[in-house]
Amino acid sequence: MNDTSTKESYSPMDPTLASPTRRAVLGLGATALSAGVLGACSSPDLSAVSLPDVPASYDGPPITLRFWNGLTGADGALMRDLCREFQAEHPAIEVEMFAIPWSSFYQKFPAAVVSGLAPDIGLMQNFHVATNAARGVIISLDEVAERIGLSEDSFSATVWRSGMVGQRRYSIPLDVWPDSLFYNRRVLADAGLDPDDPPQDRQSYEDTLEALADNNVAGHWLPAIDPQGVGRGFDSVLWQMGGELYDEEGSRARFNEPEGVEALTWLVERIRAGHSRQNVSGGDANVAFKNDLNAFMWGGPGALINDFRAVPDLDWAVAPLPLIGQTPASFAGSHQFVVMRQRSFEAGRLAAVYTFLDWISSNSLRWADAGPVPARRDVVESAEFAALDAQSSVAEALDQVRFYPLIPGIFDVQSTILYPAISTVLLQNAHPQQALDEAALRADHLLEENRQKYAEALA
Repeated sequence: MNDTSTKESYSPMDPTLASPTRRAVLGLGATALSAGVLGACSSPDLSAVSLPDVPASYDGPPITLRFWNGLTGADGALMRDLCREFQAEHPAIEVEMFAIPWSSFYQKFPAAVVSGLAPDIGLMQNFHVATNAARGVIISLDEVAERIGLSEDSFSATVWRSGMVGQRRYSIPLDVWPDSLFYNRRVLADAGLDPDDPPQDRQSYEDTLEALADNNVAGHWLPAIDPQGVGRGFDSVLWQMGGELYDEEGSRARFNEPEGVEALTWLVERIRAGHSRQNVSGGDANVAFKNDLNAFMWGGPGALINDFRAVPDLDWAVAPLPLIGQTPASFAGSHQFVVMRQRSFEAGRLAAVYTFLDWISSNSLRWADAGPVPARRDVVESAEFAALDAQSSVAEALDQVRFYPLIPGIFDVQSTILYPAISTVLLQNAHPQQALDEAALRADHLLEENRQKYAEALA
């Protein structure tokens, strides 16, 4: 992925409507940390936002919308293409897109809101929406969803509700990317296995891994030193075992209960049985898959579909994750549109924002070319989407997707406490129960800190 911020402009700008310069945006990096600290030490602005009456469509002078996201790879190039297509149909509205690495995006845009340089629109991963709603840097979109005619009927219920915090909507889903089973057909065929019949249950998955091991192939490399990748696999298996990560109030960890221990035990047994190489990273597993050295990868379609398509002669396909437990479940994420809090809102600018959101949601079939599954039901049910073999295979699991709980600060709990604990076990430096118990104690403390930090937003 491109590791630098990029900007592209699609039409001459009206100087009276000039947006912050690239230097201004990048300059926020120097102050982002301090602004983040300021935000952590001061109360967030959770005051009600008063939006002006917005006309049905934008018919004013040329206007430029500032659109920030973390799409720094091939998905960013496709999003720019969509912006160009939008502008061709709406010449008065320029969309100026800034792509920033996700980690920087989540630091820079709150600083931009505090500094009065907030972009108009953003795209973020759904597991960050609750946190930023609690920080008061994005606004409720209930009115926006109503204005552009979007409701739960337009989406799967799980995806639509992933934009809710409490009783209010803060984001509009663009896509969904459930972890899926990518399989190397050549490796399976060379081992005497059916390359068109990937294993879809625990017994057949373990039998296939055993058959591959008999052919000196470690079939599923588990990333032990890349906890983000393997942590998602743990989430999926835990949910399949009937477990939960946290209680309903988001106040107590539950991942150390018997279902979580069973899930983590199953994963580490794959390493002990020789089904996975030891001490590998997600990058190692990816390279091995591309070089016909392993058979399976669990991962998201946004990252892997176009990555594998770019490899000449790689013979691969994709299916939903196998059912290791008793309940179908797959970890999933979703890119979702948000509107940043402004010091004041202009009716014309909001009308342009609504026009852009309506257009890109209606035209999200093109976004599937980036790998994810569009969030809109009518798009997924279209003949054009059905013709996309890989994406439509991934979409078979839409009814079983699971997201992180919609709790402010939840990503920090997952990424700084739970996933490192899983990594420690997969490196065979701790027992599953011991590692999960210790992580649960730390998680409970952080969950309580978050409840106090975001108490006003959660009230």
